[in-house]
Amino acid sequence: MTDTLQTTSAPSTESSRGLLGRVLRIRELVLVLALIIIGALVSLREPRFLDPVNLDHVILSATLVCIVAVGQALVIIARQIDLSVGAIVAMSAFVSVEWLAAHPDASLIFVFMIGCAIGLVMGAGNALLVAIIGIPAIVATLGTLAIYRGAVLVYAGGRQISATILPNNYEELARTHFASIPLLVWMALIITIAIGLFARFTRAGRNLYALGSNPESARYLGISEVNGVAFVFLLSGFLSGLVGVLWGARFGTVDAVIAPQLNLQSISAVVIGGVSIFGGSGSVYGAAIGAVIFAVLQNGVLLLGINQFWVQAVVGAAILATVFFYSLLARRAERLQRESRRRRTATHTPNLRESEVRK
Repeated sequence: MTDTLQTTSAPSTESSRGLLGRVLRIRELVLVLALIIIGALVSLREPRFLDPVNLDHVILSATLVCIVAVGQALVIIARQIDLSVGAIVAMSAFVSVEWLAAHPDASLIFVFMIGCAIGLVMGAGNALLVAIIGIPAIVATLGTLAIYRGAVLVYAGGRQISATILPNNYEELARTHFASIPLLVWMALIITIAIGLFARFTRAGRNLYALGSNPESARYLGISEVNGVAFVFLLSGFLSGLVGVLWGARFGTVDAVIAPQLNLQSISAVVIGGVSIFGGSGSVYGAAIGAVIFAVLQNGVLLLGINQFWVQAVVGAAILATVFFYSLLARRAERLQRESRRRRTATHTPNLRESEVRK
């Protein structure tokens, strides 16, 4: 009887994985189609959208949000949320660029190290509050958002660092192209692919999905919730610190109030990208595509001369529609799994009774 039960559990797992894989593929296909449709509609009304200079601007605008959204995606997959990313970007940007202005001949590697280290420290603060102390993520990161933003405002003291006092090689980061593609885009692609492979093919990555899907079952299986939650906040802080360094190169000016909406933009990109706000489902690739969709919408509204209010309205409607659509998909997948389990139970119950009669 044990052998029979073990044989039935394997197909169940394989079936659910296959179903999940199909759902994920549908999500990313829908996102790509949505991106193509939005781009086509905008270009029909405004041909300037397809101008190489404008497309370059759109891609660069999506890059920084994409890097933060990739980290935010893993946080949400693990059933958490990070509202402090914008403040972390502001602090890492100001401190690293200020150091570079004082040491213009220094290697840019040190600037990246400073920015990423600041991001890690701030991410560790979030990890301590959520993973160790046990404060709900939305409350903890709302508090650290205010603390980190207040800290950078006090530290900056109203100062602004402009491109005129920064070395040329720093600004060249945003202007350098390889194979006609900006360097920042290559960086975002490499980060997205690397984290996507980590989430899909490593045990630690799969554990994050388990924590997001069912924390109690994950703990029962021996998965450390503390380690998983701490990791995603550390990674989110690290990537936000990296974006802080790139921010100055991209925009040329850094002050204490940069990236005020980055937390909402990254969460919007993640949700539009098909990551379930309830955790345990979605991919970083979808979040990256969501960031591009967000940038295309912003650029399209600007080119068409539409009031900026409509960007927020369209994004809000897109978020609600996306959550509704994917919740329907999730319910359908869950219903199919239940029906499949019932059919297997009905099939194997007579076999078990026959074996008991023979005994």
